Amino acid sequence: MADAAGKTQVVDLKAKRQLIVLIVAVLMLAAAIIYFDTRLLDHVKQASRQQENMPDQAGSDIGTVPDPGLSIGDGEDSEEGHGNEENGAGGNEGESRLIFSESVTVRYNTPEYDLEIMLCESEDNKTFLRLKYYRDGISFENELDQDQIPELAGIYEKRGDAGRGGSQQEDAAEQGPVSAENRPYAVGQALLNPVHGQLYLMVNGAQLDRYIQSSFYLVDLNDLSVKKLFSYPAKYGSMHFNRDFSKLAYSFSGSPRSGVYPEDSLVEVFDCINTEFLIRGSRKPDNSLIGKNNPAGYIYDYAFEGWHSQNVMKLIQNARPSGNTGAEPVRSEVLYDIERDLILNPDGTEISATGNTGPDNGIREEAVSGETEGSGEMQGNRQDRSEPVEQLKLFYKYLGSDSDYSRAMLMLADGFVLRMKLLVQFGVDEIHKSDIDVNHEEAAMYAGLLKAAKFGDLMEISMPDANTAEISYTHVIGLTGDSQFSQLMKARMEKQGDNWVITLIEDGSQ
Repeated sequence: MADAAGKTQVVDLKAKRQLIVLIVAVLMLAAAIIYFDTRLLDHVKQASRQQENMPDQAGSDIGTVPDPGLSIGDGEDSEEGHGNEENGAGGNEGESRLIFSESVTVRYNTPEYDLEIMLCESEDNKTFLRLKYYRDGISFENELDQDQIPELAGIYEKRGDAGRGGSQQEDAAEQGPVSAENRPYAVGQALLNPVHGQLYLMVNGAQLDRYIQSSFYLVDLNDLSVKKLFSYPAKYGSMHFNRDFSKLAYSFSGSPRSGVYPEDSLVEVFDCINTEFLIRGSRKPDNSLIGKNNPAGYIYDYAFEGWHSQNVMKLIQNARPSGNTGAEPVRSEVLYDIERDLILNPDGTEISATGNTGPDNGIREEAVSGETEGSGEMQGNRQDRSEPVEQLKLFYKYLGSDSDYSRAMLMLADGFVLRMKLLVQFGVDEIHKSDIDVNHEEAAMYAGLLKAAKFGDLMEISMPDANTAEISYTHVIGLTGDSQFSQLMKARMEKQGDNWVITLIEDGSQ
């Protein structure tokens, strides 16, 4: 009995050892299978990236424009352009592989969309845009071809042999830097509107003098429908959405050859919700000029500076008389309220239509010595006299703003002098620009006096010569909340280059 029991234990022990060996063998086999499956999957992924002409590095920056020379596929070591000759661009038999590609910068991109755009050309000379993005957490890959955007056709060829993808650096070296917005034969601007699922594309064509034949497209990422908004030769500025992405605004300078607009620079606003223009060529839908409070008789050039609020734009306004093509424009910073159609001062106050924005700006039309009323010489002189007055008013406006105070100081000539009897009580007779530059106590005193001053009424202006102006006016000073008075002042200004600078401000009684 004991021998039988011993034999049984030996058999059980051998069976357990065999089971353990079998389990270990199975685990090793499973590990080997997982290892080789992983290597096979990595190989498949790498081959797929090469076939799709994508960089073989996950996490490459979306929206960054690579060196065009690195995206050209005609070099011996170029992985992007050549890849595997036996495989098509999409991995499908009969599909053309890519020979050229470059990344397009996408502005206003978001992690939710993670939009990537590649400008591609296949070996059968078809140019298209490849879009990769997410919508509602689902990955999409689509293409916009030459049938949808005809301006894509032959973009690489039209750049020239040297510029086939890589000439932009060489051109920049010869002609100076070229902004991305105005580069010929390229996607100049691409903007994602993440709120409305829209993609805006500016496709640039040939260069015409200083302008580019540009076409603007709206792509609905929900159904990939394409709408052409315009095609026009111009030089376009950077485009920007307002804070809730309901509007897109920009400005452009048009070619004088077109003869479409008398203005040199115009502003436009697109309604992203209703997909229509609110402002075209600085004009409302009824073809009237923007700014119902702007004085008539002048041509207003506008440059878009940015959004002040949801419905208010910041603009640079240049005003010049419509009948005097040789007159220099008067430059000012303004706001434009789209809904109210009003031109506003930078502080938000409404500009009066009776004359505090146009070049004449309410200036008295008194005769200058030696001139007769109504003479052509006098009419031209009125415009000339408006410029120094505009600059003087702008100087006072800057003085009252902490953020713009330094700009006011730039409007003073190096030899500027301030003479006021009010200064005597502070122990000085006058303050010089040099005192202000070195920040002496006189500078602080000067700032305290004139920061509270506002331009009052223009009394008289005379111009001894074309580069000198003497202006009599009043300004209102409020030293304290309950102490304000109006004072007659005189200013002397000189024209230096294209700008008027202030050389002297003194009491009008002196």
